Amino acid sequence: MQGDGSGSSMRRQNSGRKLCFCRLDAEIRQAWTDKNPGRRFYGCPRICGRRKMDANTSNGLMSRMVQNGKKMALLEARDEIREQSRVIEQLNETIAELTKNLERIQEEEEIVRDFQNLYV
Repeated sequence: MQGDGSGSSMRRQNSGRKLCFCRLDAEIRQAWTDKNPGRRFYGCPRICGRRKMDANTSNGLMSRMVQNGKKMALLEARDEIREQSRVIEQLNETIAELTKNLERIQEEEEIVRDFQNLYV
């Protein structure tokens, strides 16, 4: 019985704390790799055993699901930014073309005015 009591008090002492597999305190960290952009995980300062921790906890599945959702959101945002950049480039080209046309028309009007002033 006493073994059960000491075990439960040990659990109470550790409740809320996550430990790495090397038994150091684990804290929430964030990965910025191409494979896992923005993914949060528990790891010690040495970041050892994080794959084991994810694989062996129910939070691992949830974190992978959240990670996939975040990754999809990031990819969608990236694609949207690329599309908007493409549209902006096309609009800039159109503006440049219209500006050239306007300048050409203004030059032609000036020539016509000069001609009218000479012969009228």
